[in-house]
Amino acid sequence: MILKAPGATRTGTARSNTATVVPAFGSMSDGTPPRRSLSPDDRKLLVASLGILVAVFALVSSNVAANHSPKPHSLPIGIVGAPAVAHAARAELARAAPGAFKVHSYQSLATARTGVLHRSVYGAFQPVPSTVLLVASPASPAVAALLQRTFATVASRFGRSLAVRDLAPLPSSDSTGATTFSVVLSLIIAGLAGTTLIYTLTRHRPEAVRVVLTAILGVAAGLITALITNVLVGAFPHHFFQVWGVAALFVLAIGLPIAAFQVIFGIAGTAIGALLFLVIGNPASGGSSAPELLPAFWRTLSQILPPGAAVTSMRDVVYFNGHGSSHALIVLALYAVLGAGVAMFAYRLRVRAGAATVAG
Repeated sequence: MILKAPGATRTGTARSNTATVVPAFGSMSDGTPPRRSLSPDDRKLLVASLGILVAVFALVSSNVAANHSPKPHSLPIGIVGAPAVAHAARAELARAAPGAFKVHSYQSLATARTGVLHRSVYGAFQPVPSTVLLVASPASPAVAALLQRTFATVASRFGRSLAVRDLAPLPSSDSTGATTFSVVLSLIIAGLAGTTLIYTLTRHRPEAVRVVLTAILGVAAGLITALITNVLVGAFPHHFFQVWGVAALFVLAIGLPIAAFQVIFGIAGTAIGALLFLVIGNPASGGSSAPELLPAFWRTLSQILPPGAAVTSMRDVVYFNGHGSSHALIVLALYAVLGAGVAMFAYRLRVRAGAATVAG
């Protein structure tokens, strides 16, 4: 039997107790607070939340900056009358609103009427012998109202009342002319969502498959758009096939470039498309006013980006029998063709690079 000294037992117990005491959080000696690092899931959530806030900032700031204070900049209008009359009216407009209007001269109301309906000018003003203003509301209700205010003031200076003739009044089914802008915004969102889904589900398949699926998406989206606007809702009374064609071409004009961005940058290509077509292109379209009423940055981009071209071409085919739509349709077609071409070319380069890496 072995006897242990009482002191030794206490010492061993004390050491054992001391060794098992570990601070749960932080340091007990210096009083520092406990530290907790973010888990990988928390970091992802934080990054995603910041990304959403950045997107909100970009969308709101771009839309508000483009549309908060519409003012005319070289807005094309016509003046009807002899050269001396046109010169006097041009001088009056230049004095009242420098740089606001770009004046075209017409010898008669008949020729001015043709200019308005063929989308050469937004309106035409005849000072004498009777004071008449010709407008076409579907071109831009905001511009039609602006012209009425402007030339009512001009007529009042000569003690006359202004007679306004709307050459293409909006139907009751589209009384504010907002249908076109609503359609374009909806198709932008549909195009972004559709191309993202196609890329996600077919990223390991040949690019030709994605291009074909995007083309099918465009044709189907255009058909659905025409069915809604012309049949189910009846906002547009006529031109079913024209609406179908413009809507389909517009979806291709944004979907195929996004497909090209996705080949080059991966899923980040969708973000590039959203920035170009939704954040910048949508407010630059002039759908809620007119391109000539936008600030300089958005005005410059308005008709060279697909959303602005789609708004213009849709308005022109529905209300003006296609007059004035040529440039806009060419822009949409170029985006679609170049998008498909770049997507296929970039995919082939990537395949060749991958084959060369394997061979090496």
